[in-house]
Amino acid sequence: MKWQRLFLVPVVALLLVLSGCMASSPPTAPAASPIVVRQSGGAGALVTECQNRDYLTRIADYIVEGTVTSVESRWNEEKTAIFTYTNFAIVTYVKGAPLPVNTFQIVTPGGTVGDVTQAVEDQPILHEGGRARLYLRKANGEFSIVCGRFGVEGLELRPVPAPTG
Repeated sequence: MKWQRLFLVPVVALLLVLSGCMASSPPTAPAASPIVVRQSGGAGALVTECQNRDYLTRIADYIVEGTVTSVESRWNEEKTAIFTYTNFAIVTYVKGAPLPVNTFQIVTPGGTVGDVTQAVEDQPILHEGGRARLYLRKANGEFSIVCGRFGVEGLELRPVPAPTG
């Protein structure tokens, strides 16, 4: 009887462990919602200070550097306006505590869909694959780029042209 207990206890324990491994895993929590940065036209057109990096740094809640992962322009539901949706992946936080997710979407008025272009003054223009530093402000739970286009710095390394001649 003693040998049966010595044999039976490890076998039962092994079966319990194996059944736990084969059970379906609990559903994972959905990924955190992306942060949306909304822009409106004319944010920096009237503010002389917007051209001053010290001013931007002082009033920004966040300064982040990263890469544009995708850009897509599309009509709104009413087909009365075009908006551009730019996905941005944060690589570095220059100012501000890290956000719950390191990606966000910038929604700007204007863009091109097919043969139609809607231009909106003072909007930042970002290109897929481009690197940029963004000066962000958070007010009433919403994010925006400080001073519109002035709150975006391209971090692209431009090649120096080879000397000719």
